[in-house]
Formats: sequence, C-alpha cells, structure tokens
Amino acid sequence: MTHRQHGRQSPPTTLDELAGHVPQTHIDGAKMASEAFRQAGIAHVLVGGLAVGICGYPRPTKDIDFLVDDNAFEFHDPIVTHKPGLPISYKGVGIDWVSLEPHEREALERFLVLPSEGEVPTIPVEPLIAMKLLAGRHKDQTDIVEMIKAGADVEATVNFVARSFPHKTELLNKLILIAEQEE
Repeated sequence: MTHRQHGRQSPPTTLDELAGHVPQTHIDGAKMASEAFRQAGIAHVLVGGLAVGICGYPRPTKDIDFLVDDNAFEFHDPIVTHKPGLPISYKGVGIDWVSLEPHEREALERFLVLPSEGEVPTIPVEPLIAMKLLAGRHKDQTDIVEMIKAGADVEATVNFVARSFPHKTELLNKLILIAEQEE
C-alpha cells in the first residue's frame, strides 16, 4: 500500500507496511513474539524502533521491543526471571521485554493489551514519545523530533506528557522547537 502526503511518500502505519524499511525478520519476529505473549496470557504492546517506524519515522533497529505486564516474569525475591518458554530472540534478532517502572505504571499500564489472534498491538505515539523522553538517549530525542516532523499530534503529546511526566515537559518543548526549525 502506498501513501502520499504533501507530494512525498508517507510513512508506514502498520507493522506490515514497515517491509522495505526494516528486515522481514524483525516484522516476523514481532508477530511471533506477540502471538507467544498472547497465548501465555501476557498483556503487551510493541514499543521501540519498530513502533517509532509505525508512528512515522521508519529507521533501522537492532531488536524488537515489547512493553509487557508483570505476568511475563517470575519473581524469586530478590531475583526476577523471564517466564520460561517465551521468546527472547527470533532468527538472531533480540526480543527485549520492557517492564513498567513504578513511576511509569499509572501513565502507561493502560496501553498494555491482550490482543486477538494475529494482532500486534502498537503503542500510540503520545506514550511512545513519553517513553523516549524518559529514556533520554540522543537517539530517543532524534526519534521524537522525527515523529513530530512526521505528523505526531503535538498538542495531544504535550498534554499527555504534562499530565503523566511533567518533569519532561521542558525537554519535549525544546524538541518540538527543533522539529519546527527543521521543517
């Protein structure tokens, strides 16, 4: 499916539309992992580089990232382990499980879902940008600028971050200015 926006090809909006932007093993691995999580009853959502691509900025990524609920782990105080039998790689591509930190739980837990068969849930752009702000790496800030340039709803994003992580609002506003200057 080809999309056109302002005379140029618009970015992918689904996992399958990332074909050609990322290796097929990443797409297949995300589908396989999501199905394994679903069958195990683990609520999850695609985050990271693949989600960034679906949210408007397709780019290479080394791994497949999922935000997962606590059911993905076994707790053996003080050790936490992955539940056995769930994927940590697919054809050499790492599958990273991201857990919610206590300060993130209230804002992000509602995006975790147990999808229907064949679905790979992807986090919406506003909480994805918030997660990127929390990570704070240079590449995360680049992702934010590019998602804004690709059409992320700036007002909705500012509102989400201001409500959920107000200490990150100043950084978000700086990145919005950078995105506006680069357009």
